[in-house]
Amino acid sequence: MARWYAVNWTRYHSLLTALAEKGCEVHVLQPPSLESKETNFQEIEAVEHPNIKIITVPINENLWKFKFPLEKLFKKAIYSIMAYSFAKKYCLQEDIDVVMLYNIPQYQFMKLRNVTCVFDYADDYIDMLKIELGKASNPIALGLARRLLKNMLSKSELTLSVSHELAKDQPGNIHVLPNGVSLSDCVDTEKREVHEVPIVGFIGSFEYFINFDIIIAAAKRLPEIQFLLVGSGREYKRVEQRIFEEGLTNIELTGGVPHHEVFTRINQMDICLNIFTPIATSHRACPIKLFEYMSQFKPVISTRLHELKHIDKDFLYYADDENELVSMIKHILNKPDETNEKTRLGYRETLNNYTWEKIADHFIEMMDEIKS
Repeated sequence: MARWYAVNWTRYHSLLTALAEKGCEVHVLQPPSLESKETNFQEIEAVEHPNIKIITVPINENLWKFKFPLEKLFKKAIYSIMAYSFAKKYCLQEDIDVVMLYNIPQYQFMKLRNVTCVFDYADDYIDMLKIELGKASNPIALGLARRLLKNMLSKSELTLSVSHELAKDQPGNIHVLPNGVSLSDCVDTEKREVHEVPIVGFIGSFEYFINFDIIIAAAKRLPEIQFLLVGSGREYKRVEQRIFEEGLTNIELTGGVPHHEVFTRINQMDICLNIFTPIATSHRACPIKLFEYMSQFKPVISTRLHELKHIDKDFLYYADDENELVSMIKHILNKPDETNEKTRLGYRETLNNYTWEKIADHFIEMMDEIKS
């Protein structure tokens, strides 16, 4: 459902770009543009790649712009129906041999003929559906979604999961393919600069799964420290209003920025935040921002997420509430030698195991095994 020109640079942008760099021909079907608070529809100018072809699926303009109840879910359903009809002809025309699916509304794409179906289980779709449905959530809708998801997991020729926690107790043979960072974005030296006025930063989506309240509370208690919050989303206006009501002058909001500016912003930060609301979706996530932070040789304070048990090798700091966050920020600033050692560990682990180049190689190896 996400547009290629969305302000958020997602797992799919990164993985498909890495595959294109390795010589794969990539065709991306995307929905038309839409006025929406969803970061997936907030557009920027994307970097073009000769091996990536972007195709906007034609949808009746009046239907597409009509305001439905449960807007996001209805638009996903409309797009999936129209995209499937379009894809049947397009796959034959362009001789497509692999189709990558990433969400439940794309279930019908499994019926496409003469293609290898890859299902990438990248989020806790059932938990997210409960939240998106809100009061309309019900056992029938969730039960249907679970059955469709189970079929996609078990019947795809290749099933991937972004995290170990998400893959737990799921049917089929699931291969964990984590998120990462591109080598071209990584710094080329293990050097961390500290500014005269410390800057604590966050970059990512302004959505319900990020705990901005404890970040704002910590900023209120640390007026001598600057906070830099980069990104946009449905929570942006609430966060902006909360900062105004608290009268805080030490928090800067940038709004969404193009992907090429992300690392410039990270390099302005002395400490980076991976602070989530502790819900199922968060615990099963593999945050891209984590690897972006560590690739830039930055210390990271994170919520204690279950998936991090599979990633952290004693290079992360943790805070689950306002008091812990304030304490940990002070600790990092007062322990430069310890901090430098942890950031070196995180940097090396990222470059060794969490680059999109290596992740793309692993994907290609799995596809070769299927075809052999």
